[in-house]
Amino acid sequence: MRIGSALIATLLAGSVVTAATAQQTPPPPLTMSAYFRCDLAKEARADTLFKQVLAPALERQVKAGHLTGYGFSSHAIGGGWRRLEYLTATSLDHLIAGRTAYYDDLDKNNPKGQAEFDAICGSHDDYIWQEGLASKDNPAAPPAPYSYSRYTSCDQSKEGEADLIMEAAFAPVMNKHLAAGHITSWAWLVHNMGGPVRRVLLWRGADLLSVLKAEEMISGDMAANGLYSAFTAACSGHSDYAWKVETASR
Repeated sequence: MRIGSALIATLLAGSVVTAATAQQTPPPPLTMSAYFRCDLAKEARADTLFKQVLAPALERQVKAGHLTGYGFSSHAIGGGWRRLEYLTATSLDHLIAGRTAYYDDLDKNNPKGQAEFDAICGSHDDYIWQEGLASKDNPAAPPAPYSYSRYTSCDQSKEGEADLIMEAAFAPVMNKHLAAGHITSWAWLVHNMGGPVRRVLLWRGADLLSVLKAEEMISGDMAANGLYSAFTAACSGHSDYAWKVETASR
């Protein structure tokens, strides 16, 4: 079902304040994610190559001011994607400049290492995400070792409604579990470029069991909310993954 016009008006009224505030704050950060399919027998070697070859090249782009961070995670639970590389930046210009310089660096300084990594993880799906909502993380804290990502397909004519519901109804749910220590951070990512996945709800935790237990609690709270049926009418399908951090910037 569609959200009623009165409820839409109420949610939009709240977003007017958000929009006014947004004019005084920097635009939300962007994340470029590459979801790799890999040779399972050689995945550990890919992890080593990323740490020894790719990560130093990315670190140079952080120092150059193009990227604000990067990371590489391994598959813990989920579908066919086996490794996840992500790059973060404050703007699309910086993101693309950093990515381009990163590949140029690899081509110049370690083409053999790059070629070996590509031979192990030979195909991938690329996405660019814009941060829609997120908890306030401590920038000095190391990243949590595990994350849980819910990759959601949406009706593009209704996904804006899902964003409003996430902000009004489900962000408080996420913050409740954050305050209780069930998760260490969370974010709602909005599709900017890429394939059919339109939104990602993710959270992080200290270990695999923590993020899995959080999934049960979060999903239950969302399903019990009166706006859940309207949310699932807009974003009806999802594929879930749990990831383990292998390498990440500080």
